[in-house]
Amino acid sequence: KSMRIPRIFLDQELTKNKTYKLDKDSFHHLLVIKKREGDKIEVFNSKGQFLEASISLINKKTCEIFSIGEIKIQEKSFPKISLGISEIKNFEKILNEVTQLGVHRVDCLSSERCKFLKKPSEKKMERWKKVIIGACEQSGNNLMPQINHMTLDEWQEEIPSKNKFFLHPGENKSIESLSKLNEIYFSIGPEGGFSPKEIDKMKSNGLEGISLGELVIKTETVPTVLLSMLRILNK
Repeated sequence: KSMRIPRIFLDQELTKNKTYKLDKDSFHHLLVIKKREGDKIEVFNSKGQFLEASISLINKKTCEIFSIGEIKIQEKSFPKISLGISEIKNFEKILNEVTQLGVHRVDCLSSERCKFLKKPSEKKMERWKKVIIGACEQSGNNLMPQINHMTLDEWQEEIPSKNKFFLHPGENKSIESLSKLNEIYFSIGPEGGFSPKEIDKMKSNGLEGISLGELVIKTETVPTVLLSMLRILNK
């Protein structure tokens, strides 16, 4: 399938032969790339459904599309990787990259050494959702990750799986030992890492420490590197 067709996120159930009205955010992009009536686009929703549509009406104020293709569903990829990531300055860049790599869920964590200890505002959460939608539109991934905010403690208590880990330099268990798991939960610390107290607590909650080996990686690229490694290991 050619990726030249623009992709638009539609937050509703998709059906064939139906007219949908797009919101301003969605069709602004179509105006910018000079799309006209009759042009084809692809629409997808947060359930992994996607189909082809054609633009039936477009002007500066409004845009309608008509769904023409068969509904397809993107299969969930395994392992399902959920990341708890302490909020850092470049959190939007992280969200963009991990979404393109097919992360299942992202929790923005408040941890001791975080510079951002306040709960993110509604406005910030909305902006993060837009970053995720943009990353899905761009990459061809139709499965949008959920995004939440919680403290490191809340996150640990909520994990439904026994496959839970935290990233920390100097741990002797390596990432290679995590192949062939169906779902994985991983917490990643802020710039200064997790505090000794937090590490003790995670260990007592059954989280295992994992190291990325000798690599010294910038905090903002750690989630991307980790996710890429896990994907390759679990091919």
